[in-house]
Amino acid sequence: MKKSPTISRINVANTHPVDVYISPVNLTANGRAHLGHAAGPYLRMDVVQKHLKRAGHHVRSGLTTDGFENHVLVRAALENIDPSALAHGFHIRIVEDLASVGVVFDHFDDPAYGGNLQRFSKVGNALMGALSAAGSLRFLAGRLPVDDAGSTATPEERFCIGGWFGATCPVCLASAGSFFCEQCGHHFEPEEALNPVSRRGRIVEWLENVSAFLSISGKDRLLREWDDTAIESSFLEIGKRYVARKGQQMRLTVPGLHGLAWNSRHFNSQQILFSYSSLLYAHSLYCGYKDTEGTHKPNPFARESNAFLIGGTGIDNTIPMLVGVTGCALGQNSFRPFDRIFFNHFIRLSGSKFSTSRGHVIWAGEIARIPNISVDVLRVYLSEICPEETETDLVPERLVDRYNAVLDKISAAIDRCTESLNSMPSLAGCHVDGAMMVTLDRLYEKQCAALSLDRLRVSQSSRPLIEWVDHLDGSPNHKTAYAWLMGLCILAWPLMPKITEALWRWLGHSGHPVAARASTPSPHRNGAAPKIDGRRLAVSDIERCLPGRIAA
Repeated sequence: MKKSPTISRINVANTHPVDVYISPVNLTANGRAHLGHAAGPYLRMDVVQKHLKRAGHHVRSGLTTDGFENHVLVRAALENIDPSALAHGFHIRIVEDLASVGVVFDHFDDPAYGGNLQRFSKVGNALMGALSAAGSLRFLAGRLPVDDAGSTATPEERFCIGGWFGATCPVCLASAGSFFCEQCGHHFEPEEALNPVSRRGRIVEWLENVSAFLSISGKDRLLREWDDTAIESSFLEIGKRYVARKGQQMRLTVPGLHGLAWNSRHFNSQQILFSYSSLLYAHSLYCGYKDTEGTHKPNPFARESNAFLIGGTGIDNTIPMLVGVTGCALGQNSFRPFDRIFFNHFIRLSGSKFSTSRGHVIWAGEIARIPNISVDVLRVYLSEICPEETETDLVPERLVDRYNAVLDKISAAIDRCTESLNSMPSLAGCHVDGAMMVTLDRLYEKQCAALSLDRLRVSQSSRPLIEWVDHLDGSPNHKTAYAWLMGLCILAWPLMPKITEALWRWLGHSGHPVAARASTPSPHRNGAAPKIDGRRLAVSDIERCLPGRIAA
C-alpha cells in the first residue's frame, strides 16, 4: 500500500507537508447535482480536503463535468437543443448546486466548452499517443446494434449505444443499459448483454465496428495496483470479477461525432474517446493541467510529479476507475495512477434511487435555498448518511429530526462560550484549559482515524465532534470557553466550514483552522461573536424541495 500523508497529533507542527491533489470523477452534464451526488463522493472529498489542510498539507482540487457522455446527446435530442449548449448550461447549474452546500473546488471546468476544448483535445491525444507508443492498444471488431431510429443517420450515429441501449445484465440479471450495470457494477459489450432493446426504436441489425481497446500486459498488474491503492474489499471484488471474465482490457473508443475524436487507420468509422475509460482519465489529466497552468510545476498526474493523488466516485464507476482509469495509467509511461480511489454506494431518497430522468430528486441548490437553513448543520447530517459500507436512505423526517437536534446542541454551546469570552474585558495573558486539551487530543485522534486515507469513514467523522459538544458542562469560564471554541474549530471545520472559519477569525486567527495551532490563544476578538446562521426546520420545508408525487 502506498504510504498516506502523515497526520501529526494536535498542537504538533507538520514538518513534512505533502502536495496532495484531489480529482473526483466528473458529473455528467445532462442534469443538475442532487443531494445523492453531494452526500456521496463530492462532500466526502471536500471533507478529506479540509482534513488534510488542517493537518498542514498542501492540497489542491479540481473537478469537471462531462458534456460528451452519451446521455447528454439523449437529453439534447429529446429537448431539440444543441448538446454543447445543454451541457454547458447544466455545468453552470452543477457548480452552483455543489457550492450551495459548501462543496467548492480550486478549479471546476467544462472542458468541452469554448477555449477549453482545444486543451482537452490535446490531453486526450497525448494519452492515446502514449498508450499507442507503449503497445497497450488493440483494435478489435465487435458487433454493435443498429436500430430503425438511427439507421438512416451517419455511420457513427446509427448505432444504438449508450443511453439509447437497454438490456439485462449478463452477471446479475438486473435491468441495465449503456455499457454497464448500476446494480452490480459490471461493464459489458452490447453483444454480451441479455435481452437487448433500443430505447428510441427497434433493433434491426448488428454491424461490426472496429474500436480501440486497452490491453494491459503482465500478469495481475491491475490487481497489484489495486492493492497499492487500498481499494476496499467490496469494490475490489467487482474489479476482480471483471478481470476474471474479460481479462485486463477495456474499451477505449466508441463510434461517434460528439466527443474527443481520435483517428487510426484501423477504424471503419469515426471514433471518440469512451466516457468510462480513456475520456474519464483525460478529465483528470485536464484538471492536472489546469492546476499547474502558468507555473513551472509538472502536472500532478505526470510521472515526474510527487503529488499524492486522490480520486472518489460511486459504485457505478467501479470498473471505469479500476480498469479504465487505472489501466490507462499503467498502460503508458507519461502519466501516473491515483494513489487512493474511494468508492461509495448509492443514497436513496425515501426508499428509491435518486433519478434525474424520473425527477426523483432533491436538488442540492433547492434545499440550500430553504430560508435560513444552516448549510453547516445540513453537511453534518449528509456526512452521517454517507453510503460508505452500504446504501443509505435520505428520509425527510429523519433529516429534520437530526438537523434540529444538532443545531440546538451546537448553537447553545457556541452561545455559552462566546458569552463567557465577551464578559471578559481582555484576553491578554489568557491560557487554554489543559484538561480540555487532553480531551481534544483524544477526540482529534479519533476523528483522524475515521478520516484515514487507508480506510476512509466520513460517516463516522461527526462522532468526535458531538462528543466534544457534550463535553461542555454548565457555564464555562474563559479558559474552558476559549479551549472549547478552538477545539470546535478544529473538529468541525471539515464538516461545518462557515461557522468554524467565522469563529476562528473572531478568536484572533487568520486563514482556516489548523490543528497545530489548537492551543495557541490570541488576545484579540474580531467583531461580534458569530452564531450559526440557521433556524430549526419542519418537514414541510423539505417537502417543498420534493417532486409532488413524493411529497404527497
